[in-house]
Amino acid sequence: MHKPSFATGRGAAVVVIIFVIAWSMPLSADSYGDPFYEYRDEVERGEFSYDDSQDIPWIENETEVLALPREEDLVAVDMAQLPRGMQLLVDLRRITVNPDDRVVRLWLVVRSDGGIDNGTFEGFRCPTREYKIYAYANPHRTPPVRKAERPRWQLAKANRTGNYRRELLQDYFCSMRGSRDADEIRLALTGESQRDTFVIN
Repeated sequence: MHKPSFATGRGAAVVVIIFVIAWSMPLSADSYGDPFYEYRDEVERGEFSYDDSQDIPWIENETEVLALPREEDLVAVDMAQLPRGMQLLVDLRRITVNPDDRVVRLWLVVRSDGGIDNGTFEGFRCPTREYKIYAYANPHRTPPVRKAERPRWQLAKANRTGNYRRELLQDYFCSMRGSRDADEIRLALTGESQRDTFVIN
């Protein structure tokens, strides 16, 4: 029985020549209109560059600090990252998510077992995992609301003890597509929808 064997000698040389000719033939006409080949050619010639001047920069909308929340609008939120004897409450009725800058804004109140409240009006950015404090509140002070002098965005660090803001971002405010809508956030905070943790680095 004749067994197939690899070409050797002159036959192998013919196979190599045919392969080289086929490889060196120009691409089909369809390839020239393919953006992938155009991009590859630009890179090989050193002509490709990304023009970041065409990017639209993120701009934060002007923020109006809301008045102190009413006691009946404050809802306790289940938080794992709070010290014992502390409770986090949110002004559920007035949670906003701006359609332009997609910042989540709301009043937060940290209440101790002794009845001491510390309130902050804050904004949260899901893409950058940051928060900003716009104002502080103390119902026993006159006036009860004091605007922050130089509000700035701060990273909600994962390794900071008692970092409930990181937990808010992960478990309630953010999803794969960015900031959730205000109604979605309300449902998550009250437990009416399943608590969906979005892990952020």
